[in-house]
Amino acid sequence: MLVRRLFAAGLRLPWRRFEWLALAVVIAGMVLALDGSGTLQGPNRSLQDALMFLQARPVDHSEVVIVAIDDKSVAALGRWPWRRSFHANLIDRISKDAPAAIGMDLLFIEPEQHFPPDDAALAAAVSRSGKVVLPLMMQSHNAEPFIVEPLPALRRGAAALGHVHLAVDDDGVARSVYLQEGLAGRQWDHFSLAMRRIGEAGSGSPQAEADAAGTGADGVPAWQRSRRMIVPFAGPPGHFRQLSYVDVLDGALAPDTFKGKYVLIGATAAGLGDLYTTPLSGRSKLMSGVEFSANVLDSLLVQRSMAPLPGGLNAALNVLPVLLALAGMALVGPLPALLLTVAMMALPLAATAAAASFGVQCSPVAGMLGVGAGYALWSWRKLDVASRYLVDELGRLRRSERMGALSGNAPASGDFLGRRIDALRQVAEQLSNLQRFVSDSLEGLPDATLVCDREGIVLLANAAAARHFGADSGALLQGAPAPVLMADVLSQADHQPVISATSLAARATVSAAARDGSERDLLVKQAPSFSGSGEHLGWIVSLVDVTEIRQAQRQRDHAMRFLSHDMRAPLASILTLLSLQRQSPSAMTQPQFHDRIERHARKALGLADDFTQLVRAQSSSYRVERYNLVDVLLECVDDAWEATRRHGVRITMAPSPEEAHSVIDRELVARAIGNLLGNALKFSPAGSSITCAVEPLPLEWAVLVQDQGEGIGEELQARLFEPFSRGTTGDNVEGAGLGLAFVKTVAQRHGGKVLLDSAPARGSAFRLVLPRA
Repeated sequence: MLVRRLFAAGLRLPWRRFEWLALAVVIAGMVLALDGSGTLQGPNRSLQDALMFLQARPVDHSEVVIVAIDDKSVAALGRWPWRRSFHANLIDRISKDAPAAIGMDLLFIEPEQHFPPDDAALAAAVSRSGKVVLPLMMQSHNAEPFIVEPLPALRRGAAALGHVHLAVDDDGVARSVYLQEGLAGRQWDHFSLAMRRIGEAGSGSPQAEADAAGTGADGVPAWQRSRRMIVPFAGPPGHFRQLSYVDVLDGALAPDTFKGKYVLIGATAAGLGDLYTTPLSGRSKLMSGVEFSANVLDSLLVQRSMAPLPGGLNAALNVLPVLLALAGMALVGPLPALLLTVAMMALPLAATAAAASFGVQCSPVAGMLGVGAGYALWSWRKLDVASRYLVDELGRLRRSERMGALSGNAPASGDFLGRRIDALRQVAEQLSNLQRFVSDSLEGLPDATLVCDREGIVLLANAAAARHFGADSGALLQGAPAPVLMADVLSQADHQPVISATSLAARATVSAAARDGSERDLLVKQAPSFSGSGEHLGWIVSLVDVTEIRQAQRQRDHAMRFLSHDMRAPLASILTLLSLQRQSPSAMTQPQFHDRIERHARKALGLADDFTQLVRAQSSSYRVERYNLVDVLLECVDDAWEATRRHGVRITMAPSPEEAHSVIDRELVARAIGNLLGNALKFSPAGSSITCAVEPLPLEWAVLVQDQGEGIGEELQARLFEPFSRGTTGDNVEGAGLGLAFVKTVAQRHGGKVLLDSAPARGSAFRLVLPRA
C-alpha cells in the first residue's frame, strides 16, 4: 500500500504539468486561429472605435477651416443648386486673404443650362486663385470603371484634382481613406492630400503616374488603391470651425480670416451633402463628407496617423496574457485566480488603449476570450480534483471510529458533489460549534483579554480588549504584537513594561499592578497556554481595569489627609489663640487677635472650598455649552485685578484670536484659569509681569498663563498636578496643593490636558489645552 501511494505521488506532479501544457497549447492555438481568421473583426472594430477618443485634439488653432453650405445659407440664397457665379465670388473673396489652399468639395460635371456665362466666371475665378483643388470620382458602367471629372474649363484652371472616395467598412462605418486611387497607370491623390501638397508647394499636378499598369481578369482596366490611411479623427461632428457660406459671400467676416488656412467648401445642410457614420459620430449624429475630409487634412498637417499593429506583434499581444493567466491559475487559489483572470483580460485592453494614444490599433479580443476560456476550463479541472478529494476524505472519515460518530450519515439526495460536501459539513459543524463556544466565552469576558502566539502576536481579542485599545473590533487587533500594544503599560513596582520580549521568552506566569499612558490603573496577567500534548502554544493576557477602585481609594486617602492634617491645622490654631486669649488677655492686642483668628478661619474656609471644587470636578456631571475662551480669559484677568494690585504684578494680554470657541463648563473652566492666575501671582516677584493669551493649535486651543517667577525643578514637575503637591519646597507659600489638581481634572474631563514648560530661574508657562468646538 505504501509503495503504491509513493508511486502515485511521484506521477501526480508530472501529469499535472502535462495537463497544464496541453491546455495551454489548445487555448493558445484557438487564440491564434481566431486572431488570424478575422472572425472577431467586428468586436475588435467596436473596441477600436471606443478608443478613438484618445486621438481627439483641440482644433481651435487648426489650419483647416470649413465654409459650410448650411441651412442658414440655403435660407438666404434660395434652393440648391445655386448659380455658379456665387461660387466664383466666394473663391475670389477667399483668395484675397491668401489662403494656403482651397478645396471645393462640389462636383461640376455638366455645363450650366440656365446661366451659361457662370461657367466661365467660375473657371476664371478658379484660374485666378491658382490654389483651388477640385474633386473627381469613379463610377462604373457594365463593371467597367471610368472617371467622372469636372468640366474641362474648370479642370484646366484647377491647381489639382483629388478623389473624394471613403473606405466604408462592411458595418457601414467610415474609418479610412486611400491616399491614392485610380486606374492602372493613372492615379490621383486623395482630395485632402492634394490640398496639402498645394499648400506646401503652391502648385500641384492633378494626377500622379502609377508604377505599373494592370487590368482585371477579363481585360478591363482595374481600379487600384494604395496607401490606406486610418483616420485619427480630431473629434465628433461639428468639431472643426465652420463658417457659413452666406457670411463669407457677404463679406461679413474679418480680414485675414483665411490667411494661410486650408479652406474646405462643402455641403452640411440637411439633404444636400453626403453623410457618414464614423467612430466618433455614432449612428444618431452623422458626419458630412466635407468634415470627413477636414479630419483627413488636419491629420496630414499635424502628422497624426493610425496604423494597425503588425500581425506577429498582435498575435503575441493575444497569446501572452493567456499564458500568464494559465501559469498563475496553476499556482494560486480561486479568488486570486479570478482576480488574475480579470487582470489578464484587462491587460490587452490597457495595452490597446496605450497603443491607441500613440496611433497604433490593436485587436485584443481573441486574447481576452482566450483568458476567459482558460479560466473556465482550469476551474472545471480544479473542481473535478476537489470533488475527488472530498470523496477520498469522506471515506477516510467514515473509517475513523472517533470521527465516524460525528459525521453521521450522508444525505441520499443531492448531486454527487453536494452529497460529499454535506457529509463533511456535519463534521465541520461539530468543530465549528466547539470553536463558537470558545469564541463566545472569550468575547463575553468583561476584562480585556488577548490570545497570542509564542512570539506575542495577537491571534484573538475580545470586545473588551477592542474598547481598551481604542479599536472598532477585536479583529482589528489581530496580527499586532502584544509588546507593542502594551508598550505604555508599566509596572508600578519598577516602571518597566509588564509585557515585553523578555517576559515572553521566560515562559512564566506574570501578574503585576500597572499603569498605562492614559493613567488607567490595571492588573495585568500573563499566563501560558498549552496543547493537549503539553506543547507551549502561546499566551493568554488579561488586563483588569481597576482605575475606579484605585481612584476611590486615592479619594478616600485624600479626604483622610485633608480632614486629619490640612483642615485640622488652622482649626487647632484658632483653638490655641482662644486658649491663649483666655489665659493671658494682655499677650496681644484685640486687633491682632482678631486678625489671626480671621486669617486661620479664611485659610480653613479656602481649603474646604478647594477640596469641594476638586471633588465636584472629579465626580459631578458637567453642564457644557459653546463659549469663547478669549472672553472667559479676559473675565478671569479682570477678576484678578485686585490681587495683581496687591501683589504689585502686571498682567499683559499677548496677541490672541478674536474668537476661540470650545464646548465647556464655563464655571469650572473659569475657576481653572483663575487657579493658574492665582498660582502665578503667588510665585511672581513684585514688579514682574504675567503674560496671558489664547494660542491656536491644530485641533485645540491653549490658554496660556506665563509668569516670571523662580520656576519649578524637574523633580517637582513629575508630581505637581497630584493633590496636596506644591511647586515649591518652602513653607512660606499658602495652599494645600489642590489648585493644579483641580486644573488637571477639569482639563481631562473636557478631553484636554495641561502642559507645563518651566525651569529654575526662568519662570513657568502653564497651558490649559481644550478641544475646539
